[in-house]
Amino acid sequence: MRFIVFALQWVVFVLCALLDDRSSCCAFVSHIMAHQSHQSSVVLMMASKGGDADKNVRMFTDKLVTASGKPVCRYALGGAARSTQSEYLPLKYRDMLQNADDDTGAPFYFYYNPHRYPQFLSGVSQAFEDSTTRRDIFFASGGTERSPAALDQRLDDALAFCGGEYLDGFVLEYVCQDELDSDTQLGKDLQNAIDHVQSYVRENRVRYVMASTHSHRVGRTLSGAASLDAIMLRYNMSHRKAAETISFPEVLENNIPVLAFTTTRWNGLQREASPAVTTADCITFALQQPAVEVVLHSARDEDELDDALLPLFSCSDSTHWMSDSAYDDLCAYYGSDEMAWNDDGYDEYPDESR
Repeated sequence: MRFIVFALQWVVFVLCALLDDRSSCCAFVSHIMAHQSHQSSVVLMMASKGGDADKNVRMFTDKLVTASGKPVCRYALGGAARSTQSEYLPLKYRDMLQNADDDTGAPFYFYYNPHRYPQFLSGVSQAFEDSTTRRDIFFASGGTERSPAALDQRLDDALAFCGGEYLDGFVLEYVCQDELDSDTQLGKDLQNAIDHVQSYVRENRVRYVMASTHSHRVGRTLSGAASLDAIMLRYNMSHRKAAETISFPEVLENNIPVLAFTTTRWNGLQREASPAVTTADCITFALQQPAVEVVLHSARDEDELDDALLPLFSCSDSTHWMSDSAYDDLCAYYGSDEMAWNDDGYDEYPDESR
């Protein structure tokens, strides 16, 4: 029916043209363009609510791939500085993916400072047996440093736990607003740091260059940087307004993958919210957002890892991550007043969420 109506509209337009009624033609084209723009906006809004996100319901993403070409799991397991993760946890994560019905995807490990969680990293370093199996796993790390010497040291530290030859993703961490020259321009020191990490790519020691930030205004600027392959941004049900209005529209426009982190708000959502949500709820909420390709999460133990991976293992039987009503309920309860949550000091840029 929509096609028939659209076709009839263009028939009328052609008749106006044949009759040399230029004003009618222009008015009609404007009407059609406005209608199409409205339809596109509605589709995008529905996708952000989980309504039309069929293509987004998948366990793996090919926006980031391993050296062997495998798409990575959309749940990345990270090291947790605030808890003691066992050596077995990274191995269980790998085994769960390998034993999945669709075992074509790869594990994705992330660790900030490799000196902070020795047990976790001991398990990470055992996740592959040789250089061949190493190519089937994605490792990411990085640092807050910007000087070449400090970046070199952080890369060497990270390489020690993933085979010593190359790191799949290097993250320039914690980019702040004062590192920008303007809303659209990166500062000189930041750009130089990105250029230095790009030199690792040319040397085949890094495969993807990434950056992380707690500011969505910074995220918006980073999304337009041609020298970045992905960006890390905060996103959860109590911290979504800035992401959905400031950074995510630009991310989608520039087609740059987002790695969402702090999706549980430092586990505050499960611990403090009433009614309580589960880790699986938090992961699902982030995955339903079309801008998000991967969720970075630091499961504290095996039970939490099971809970976190539950949505991904069950997504093959689903057409949506969550219903519109579930999304609306979560947003109304947890996100109606985001500043009411900020007694934990989580939001470093509260002006972005107003």
